[in-house]
Amino acid sequence: MTGGTSLRALLERPVTLRGIRLGLPSDAVLDTESLRVVGLEVLCDDGGRRFLPLAAARLRRDQVAVGSALVLLEEGDREFYRRRSRAFSALVGRPVERAGRSLGLLVDLLVSPDGTVAAVAARANGSPVLHDSAGVTIAPASKASAA
Repeated sequence: MTGGTSLRALLERPVTLRGIRLGLPSDAVLDTESLRVVGLEVLCDDGGRRFLPLAAARLRRDQVAVGSALVLLEEGDREFYRRRSRAFSALVGRPVERAGRSLGLLVDLLVSPDGTVAAVAARANGSPVLHDSAGVTIAPASKASAA
């Protein structure tokens, strides 16, 4: 199983531009078909809520860096990402399965810098266990989109 960054830990890293804090991620947005993180919902320090496509970000050990504040999308510019996405927060606690076999309830995801989910952390009767993401499905919370 390949390594990755805990999505829960990633949501605690500030979004920065040349070291200046722009805001904090409030949630991650996942493509429901590919189980890939496509972006982050960001609560900006100016009070606005914006969407940061993951492709426009650089994941660092202690921050999520952007090259321009213009990559943070306003409400009207996020429709493309809404169509097939769900919020990570809506998936936490949902059943995780592989080939019809229950792996437990979703606790966390390990993601690579490009958003690919490398592993799924699921809890079944105790501590969370990491499972390779191949063939894993997460039961959706509802049909409502996330972004």
